[in-house]
Amino acid sequence: MSGTRQNTDVERDQRPSAPEIWVGRHAPYVLLLGFLLYGTQIAIEILGEWWELYDMLPIVAVAINVLLVAAIGGVAARVFGQVMRRASLPTILRNILGEPSWWRTWYPRGLRSPTSVWDRLPLGLKLIRSALWVGSLVVPAGLVLAVFVIPTFRVVYESMGVRFPLMIRTYASVVTVSAYVFPVVLSATLVQVQRWSVRHGLSTMAGIKALFAGDGEFWRGKDGRKLLTG
Repeated sequence: MSGTRQNTDVERDQRPSAPEIWVGRHAPYVLLLGFLLYGTQIAIEILGEWWELYDMLPIVAVAINVLLVAAIGGVAARVFGQVMRRASLPTILRNILGEPSWWRTWYPRGLRSPTSVWDRLPLGLKLIRSALWVGSLVVPAGLVLAVFVIPTFRVVYESMGVRFPLMIRTYASVVTVSAYVFPVVLSATLVQVQRWSVRHGLSTMAGIKALFAGDGEFWRGKDGRKLLTG
């Protein structure tokens, strides 16, 4: 019996994983293209008449638009294929907007992975995972913009006598505040990891893994089950 169960577990681990849904594969690139397009438009308005080099900017903008249209076309083709197979609307939404395999914080319940353990995580773990996830996405990229890019645009805008756009000013303020808050969150995280380790008899490394583990092997193991509720 033990051997049969072990073979079953091995077979389950060797099953091919489902293909990543559209958001998981393409959302980062679409967001990057959107940012590049926005930056290109700003550069055209501010610098387009200064150097001949920037005559290339409209061509770059057209190329980015073509890539964005191709991404939208990919979504349309995928939806069309699902419709032709008579898939239900919830199934189509999950195939396009379902939870990416790399996502580590809250996601709409109807679009979550079937193996998601989010609802079974302790509240404190949910909050800390969310704070770390948002911070890891916003702070590094945001600091580059806030330190190197935004000040340059601010100087150029001021030299033209134009008020800095509200959206960029708001973004810069959010990134600046986050840069001060994030170290506090990291310190609180280390304290909480130590508390989990003592309370549940976990190693410090297991507590750290709980902050970043997806819905896979860690939560099926002994350490992960100690932290789950329900």
